[in-house]
Amino acid sequence: MKQTRVIPSAAVLAMILSACATTTAPAPSPSLAEALGASIDSVVTAPPVHRASWGVLVRDAVTGTTLYARNPDRLHIPASNTKIVVATVALGLLGPDYRYRTALHASAPAEDGRTLLVVASGDPTWSARFHPTAVAPFDSLAAVAAAAGPGAIRELVIDVSRFRDEPVHPTWEVSDLPGIFAPPVDAFAAAEGTFRLALHAGPAVGSPGSAAAVAPFHQPIRATVVTDTAGAPRSVSTDFRARRDTIHVTARVGLGAADTVTLAVTDPAATAAAALVHALERRGLAVGGVRILRDSVEAIALRASLPVIGAVTSPPMSEIVAAIMRPSQNWVSEQVLKTLGAEFAGDGSWAGGLGVERQYLYDVVGIDTGAVFLRDASGMSAQNLLTPEATVAMLAHARAQPWAGLYRDAFAQPGLAGTTLASRLQPLEGRVFAKTGTITNVNALSGYFVARDGREYLFSILTSASGQPAAVMRAAIDDVVLAMARHLDSRSP
Repeated sequence: MKQTRVIPSAAVLAMILSACATTTAPAPSPSLAEALGASIDSVVTAPPVHRASWGVLVRDAVTGTTLYARNPDRLHIPASNTKIVVATVALGLLGPDYRYRTALHASAPAEDGRTLLVVASGDPTWSARFHPTAVAPFDSLAAVAAAAGPGAIRELVIDVSRFRDEPVHPTWEVSDLPGIFAPPVDAFAAAEGTFRLALHAGPAVGSPGSAAAVAPFHQPIRATVVTDTAGAPRSVSTDFRARRDTIHVTARVGLGAADTVTLAVTDPAATAAAALVHALERRGLAVGGVRILRDSVEAIALRASLPVIGAVTSPPMSEIVAAIMRPSQNWVSEQVLKTLGAEFAGDGSWAGGLGVERQYLYDVVGIDTGAVFLRDASGMSAQNLLTPEATVAMLAHARAQPWAGLYRDAFAQPGLAGTTLASRLQPLEGRVFAKTGTITNVNALSGYFVARDGREYLFSILTSASGQPAAVMRAAIDDVVLAMARHLDSRSP
């Protein structure tokens, strides 16, 4: 049967449009929007930053009113603004009180010694960032073993099966691998995947110096150290030739000088295991052998066969998120991402963690599936893509959660020591809570701004393909935030 289309009258259409209008966020006053827009436009269109691709969104946190938008739906490389994703999802799914638990299992004492099994959890907090010293967690675990009774340890087994054996992301730049920016990821690791290399000059200019890993974190190295003239600057180059292999170091050190440099380890589990052996032996527990266990089937069987004698737990996730966001810590963020995969997908890998993140962003936050493409958690990958709209949506979502205060306080702040905004936006101290982002030709800043009247605003500034030094782009981004403050502070209550 043919159906007849009913065309509503003009009066009915007017009622429908009126009803729809009541469900949308109120429009800002034209004077404020125009003035703010003119100020921001004057920054982003001025040479030399005008050639960069800018995405900017400023939104009232309470009403949802958009006060300024420039390419809000355009994808940008977010750099470390990618960490906003892992922070949001970790607090949303794991919760602010979540703690890692590294359990210790042991067999009964035997004539030839006993077996100790460490069930690694991926805990990223075994470092001086969270403890008095980087070895404190090892001492705690060794104390648990010693309390179970004296005697030799026939075999120390480190179960690292929680994470997939993929320590380095394939999209990271090779030049970042030897240093502190992209250390390898593993379920059992310490000192944020790094070690300190001590360098000493030789007795005369031109003579060979020496280099050695600082105990207890062992790392095989092959070093060529040349003694330079007194007062000459130190230079260090590394050749990260193969994973789980020797690092080749070439260095020049001034006569009479001694220095240390921080480098990435090649095998986090082996390095951490050596530190644990050192802690056990300090308590009189001799260790016969060490085995890194990656096979999950064997690991499950071994766990079932050995009773738990104790565990070491981490600080809460709220502190871990702050350790990611404030200093923009790459390694810790990747550990948390793989934890998400292990907890919620049974797959402690980048693929597993990213799948959990995407599901949360799409299903819980309500972000458009085309507005976010993720490859890692830290933002080291130049293949990550994010829109200002998606970034602001995460900020708005987090603001409505019970952990909103912990989340906002985890961001960097002007004047706050140890954060990436410590020396930026000083006039706005106490009123900006934001995540920075920097890789080559990419700079970003997204977060919360609190006006003088207490109103809160969400903002995201993503820039790509700038061709400018980071300092130039940061200054321009700060000018955008200062323009926001200038106009939003003058807004009538």
